[in-house]
Amino acid sequence: MRIDVIDTEAGFEAVREEWDRVYMADPHAQHFLSWTWLKSYLFHRKRWFILALREREGRSPYVAFFPLRITTQHDQKNGVFFDEIIMAGNFSADYTGFLAQPDYERHAIAGFAAYLKRQNWTHLKLEYFGGPPERREGLVRALQGPEVMFRDNSVRNPENIDNCICPVVTLPSSFDDYLEQKMSSQTRQKLRRFLRKVEGDDDYRITMATPETIDRDLDILFDLWRTKWVGRKGKERTERLIGATRQLLMDSFKDGNLDVPVVWYGNRPLGALANIIDRQKKSILFYITGRDETWKTPSPGLILHGYCIRRAIADGFKTYDFLRGNEPYKYMFGAEERRVSCTLFRTRSGRNLGDVIHPRSIRFVYEQALQMYRDGAKAYAEAAFRQLLETVPGHMGAEFGLASLLFEKGKLHEAEAGFTALIGRVDDPNPVYLRLGDTHLALGSYAEAARTFSRIIERSPYDAQAHYKQGVALAAAGRQPEAARVFAMVERYHYDNPVQRKFAEKAREALRRIVSETEQAAAAPVAAAKRQKASRRNQTSRVSAKFERGATELVPA
Repeated sequence: MRIDVIDTEAGFEAVREEWDRVYMADPHAQHFLSWTWLKSYLFHRKRWFILALREREGRSPYVAFFPLRITTQHDQKNGVFFDEIIMAGNFSADYTGFLAQPDYERHAIAGFAAYLKRQNWTHLKLEYFGGPPERREGLVRALQGPEVMFRDNSVRNPENIDNCICPVVTLPSSFDDYLEQKMSSQTRQKLRRFLRKVEGDDDYRITMATPETIDRDLDILFDLWRTKWVGRKGKERTERLIGATRQLLMDSFKDGNLDVPVVWYGNRPLGALANIIDRQKKSILFYITGRDETWKTPSPGLILHGYCIRRAIADGFKTYDFLRGNEPYKYMFGAEERRVSCTLFRTRSGRNLGDVIHPRSIRFVYEQALQMYRDGAKAYAEAAFRQLLETVPGHMGAEFGLASLLFEKGKLHEAEAGFTALIGRVDDPNPVYLRLGDTHLALGSYAEAARTFSRIIERSPYDAQAHYKQGVALAAAGRQPEAARVFAMVERYHYDNPVQRKFAEKAREALRRIVSETEQAAAAPVAAAKRQKASRRNQTSRVSAKFERGATELVPA
């Protein structure tokens, strides 16, 4: 057996034929594990990967697929990042899991678990994991151990709905059989009466979304859904959910796998459904609904579900799936329960296995560290840079970030060593030279600072910042004429960049100060001679005046 990892769009595109073959062979496969649904969902997301099991080495066919994703969290108590491996469809898919040809299910469990135990993660979440209990139990046995513990992670929502129960209606061959076999007599009579009323009264109608009406129909659905849920979920969360759900539904519609029926009274929409269509497994999946809460009868929900079930039977579909949640109304349609499970695997240490960041998370953590640095969260940024260097010794971005933080903390010799170690390894050394030169300035190594900034100027003769800082270093070293020449260089160039323009102006101001001080120094001897001559004249005058006063005093009155 061999496991390949598929993590590119091209790689996923290439396995469609084999994916469809395994999907159809797996009796427990469902639409959220279909190639079509996953393509639309995963291609909007990052850090997904698929474990693909071959029967043997070489180019033998794939016999199982396990779609997964990586997410990364930040522990604000200790500043450490940790990784979670989650099911690929989490947050949108009602069912998750893996696909396997029946004869290879045990091999798939063993192979997938062995791969996952070698990965770096703190949490592995099998949320809404579908398939027979043996799949979940097999993964539990294979994954738990000295470093990993597990627990059931299912929760009930505030309405006390169990989202691990999924009511599903098995559809008979005719709608009449469905009504007789699946519904109570009271509900059956009510549904028949309501459908006759809607279809026999010109004031009522049911429309199905078309490319021309899909935006309008989804607006109707979400406006009705929003009215019911915004008070419980809050405005921000409600709008976030609507945005994500709308994208998912539009992807399904573009793939030809979405029905949006709307029931109307005149021009007033009473209710709408969004049903995802699994044509491969002949199943209709009820995803979301919205209805006018002020309209009492006939019930928009009963009408729409009944109408869609009748269409599904006529089109040869086998199941009408109400997806997650055991809301009581679902059972009036004759649903039977299917269960999914939620299992959380957690490392006993509370840190990633291997105590390093997952390779797929390195770029993400680095970007987070940079943002923390920009936001002023310097302690968190330092912890992240150090964690990156533990994972990838020699990560140049983390080395530069850490050296910059050491500089700001006044650990100048450590910063100098950090910047110096990067020279010769980076493609563009100018940013490193710039910070190294700043460090030399702060250490009082002015001659060394001037040489460091000159290396930038050699590579970028027009860099106003380098000219300005080299001039500062030369001036601080007492080499004013050289500093003046460096400051004067910016007069040759025009700068469009605001940062460069700022340093050019600072260089001009520094040059004006040097010129002024030089002129004052040159004028100082002349001024001193004038002051000395004036002082002698004043002294003579004072002596003469004193003599005259003394002579007068000696003359008798």
